[in-house]
Amino acid sequence: MRAEQENWGNTVKERLFDQRGAVVVHWLILLNVVIFFLGFFFQVEVPRDIYPPGRLDLVQLYGAYSEYMCFHEGELWRLFTYQFLHANLGHILFNMIALWFFGPVVEERFGHLRFLLYYLFCGVAAALFSSLLGYMGFFDPEWRFIPMVGASGSIYGIMAACAVLFPHARVQLLFPPVNLSVRQFALVVLGIACAVVIFQWNNAGGEAGHLGGMLAGFILTLLILLKEKLSSPRPVSYSRRPAPRPFPSSEREPYPTEAEVNEVMDKISRSGLSSLTEKEREILKRASRR
Repeated sequence: MRAEQENWGNTVKERLFDQRGAVVVHWLILLNVVIFFLGFFFQVEVPRDIYPPGRLDLVQLYGAYSEYMCFHEGELWRLFTYQFLHANLGHILFNMIALWFFGPVVEERFGHLRFLLYYLFCGVAAALFSSLLGYMGFFDPEWRFIPMVGASGSIYGIMAACAVLFPHARVQLLFPPVNLSVRQFALVVLGIACAVVIFQWNNAGGEAGHLGGMLAGFILTLLILLKEKLSSPRPVSYSRRPAPRPFPSSEREPYPTEAEVNEVMDKISRSGLSSLTEKEREILKRASRR
């Protein structure tokens, strides 16, 4: 998967722990990978009947989310810990590539702390939404005991943020080889998740989590933008025809042109987010408010 034109797919290709760049994205990827490999060294025979028979790593045993263990047994930490666990190599590989691709530009827009809270919130919402659909009768009666793992809910929330902030950025998929806008890409994955849940295909509970993460991300992104709009300073006028301000604020400036946005995106692709000047960062911010 790569991006073209409004290209931010390679925003983190320089200096893995560059504090001026997507530092939270990098640490999240590192933490997920470390926890995944730790699971290979700490495995036990499953002592609980609610899990499938066989061996399971201790991290998943005490960290995976299920409605029964979380709410009936009171192990509420599972709402957070399950977001850092993955079922297999393909699962973590797909999630981390998606986080690497979509995460940096959202972190740049939201800031480090707000991005981290956003990420965790979408993951919690994903688990709760999956449980809600289970209560509504969408899944097998044993759904309460089935463990859920993965960062997908959080990452689908990040995709939703990209679709709201940068809807016209282009994404080129390698397989299938199609070119879509971020908004179109988000609608496609949303449609797939809905179809899996409605027709009860494989991993319907997991896809329900994807829906919950994306829905939470969409709502939360709109709330963030609304808060920014309401908290932005408004010019005060004491006459019917106010004198023009010599240095208008960014909120009063027109939206940047497509050429300006493309130039900034190309620079991000070449040199990363940390290479942007204050003026270029301002162009990116104003473009996200379109």
